[in-house]
Amino acid sequence: MDGIFRLRRQTNRWARFAEVRVRVVPAASAGVVVRADVFRGSHPAVADGAGDAGALAEARAGAWYALRELPVGVRSWSVEITEIAVAPADSGPGDVKFAAVHAVWQALGHLPSRPPFTGEDGNPVFPAEETPDQGR
Repeated sequence: MDGIFRLRRQTNRWARFAEVRVRVVPAASAGVVVRADVFRGSHPAVADGAGDAGALAEARAGAWYALRELPVGVRSWSVEITEIAVAPADSGPGDVKFAAVHAVWQALGHLPSRPPFTGEDGNPVFPAEETPDQGR
């Protein structure tokens, strides 16, 4: 099953953008892999690839977040991250992770009761990672 999610959000302060494509297949145990050519063609050049490492880490974190939020009996999926697109001027912390989470859930046809969302400032918010004190 394939999923794609594109975060495009314009606030009065800045724009937010990230796009992630995934392929999800049943597996004996949960796992996340990233294709070697994940930035093929659609990825703008980033000096020294510094942004690439951050985008890869966020995509993996987003896929694992999505799997952890599935019901306990249905977490055995393998997620392959097939494409990541970012825009250095418009992609901020959490954007790729946010897109990856929603791409996995789109592929599986699942949306939890408390999905991540973008706040008024455009920054992604991940409710399952909040501590009780953050909600006040």
